[in-house]
Amino acid sequence: MLPWRRPGLVLRLVGVLALTEMLRSAFFVGFFPLFAQGKLGLGASLIGLVTSVHYFTDAFAKSAGGWLSERLRLGSVLLAAGVVAFLAVVFLPRGPLVWMILLAAAWGVFTSPLWPAILTFVSRDSREGFEARGVTSATALVGPLLGLAMLATGYLARQSPELAYRAILALAGVLLLLSLSLAGIKSPAPRPSREAYDWRKLVMLLPAAFVQTLSTGVLAPVLFLYIARVDLSLPRLVFLIAVGAGAALLVFWRSAKRADEGEPRKLLVPGLFLAALGFTLVGVLPLVFGPVLWTLALTGALIGVGFGLFFPGWNGLVVKSLPDADRAAAWGVIMTLEALGYAVGPAIGGVTWDLLGPWGPFATGGMLMALVGGYYLWQLGKRS
Repeated sequence: MLPWRRPGLVLRLVGVLALTEMLRSAFFVGFFPLFAQGKLGLGASLIGLVTSVHYFTDAFAKSAGGWLSERLRLGSVLLAAGVVAFLAVVFLPRGPLVWMILLAAAWGVFTSPLWPAILTFVSRDSREGFEARGVTSATALVGPLLGLAMLATGYLARQSPELAYRAILALAGVLLLLSLSLAGIKSPAPRPSREAYDWRKLVMLLPAAFVQTLSTGVLAPVLFLYIARVDLSLPRLVFLIAVGAGAALLVFWRSAKRADEGEPRKLLVPGLFLAALGFTLVGVLPLVFGPVLWTLALTGALIGVGFGLFFPGWNGLVVKSLPDADRAAAWGVIMTLEALGYAVGPAIGGVTWDLLGPWGPFATGGMLMALVGGYYLWQLGKRS
């Protein structure tokens, strides 16, 4: 049984999220750096500036965007985001630089409400007692498509920038049409509550929201450097990813069910400690023994099971901790901290690579995950 009351509508909304993230990653990661350097003559610093402006405006506007989405018709917010994304894809590559920056910023601002608004809709549309399963199932559909779009566009851009741009433009058109089809929908009303919300629940989520994305962001600038250093072939990389994804799927649904029925922190603690161990070992074992299958299987399984426990637990904790009224705004605050953590992570990853060597960023990411696990363990001890 699907966890949502209106699965067809929820899947269309998740489609908007998936297409939005596919479009952004395809444009800013797969296409724009190669195109701007080769056709426009921009240096890496200016390319990075345009990209950073987009993602930082999105991050900082999330709370305000989420708040606004609950006061306007949700469909109008979706349509505005689709229109601005389409216009940005059409006009941003045409320059000049100031125009690029302004369009990148506008794209980020109009995109900012989507995640908090749509996840709020999904949580309210989930069946009673299925909220963690509803939100986790929705978000799990987005990640694989994002990575696929980035890799496919990067490959196309190396072969033919024009062909890659046409593919991105087609993707923007599909997003616009899907947003147009949802223009009339409204967000479900919050469930009535007689108790005043304790805002300390939200405050307690913020440090962990920042650190848990920081711990994965440290790998962003060094991951492919590490793959080259240990000579990890494409088939073995696929094997590592497949083991991790398979291990996560084995525990995913049962974890989400436990998060709905019990205390989500009891999933977060083992999940984060297992992921921390896996992160640390994947940065050490291939350097010592080479990328042999047993090291890849072990580390892939640890990371997969860790995240298979963590993500349902985190989504369950967020759903149970946020107020039902103004939920999108509160969710936007958490997502701003998550985005900032991921933005700071690459700088730490580069520094630890230079200071400690190839294992440094992985050990740092593992240590940060263990710290977050300890934070939740401390919270569990306070509640017992």
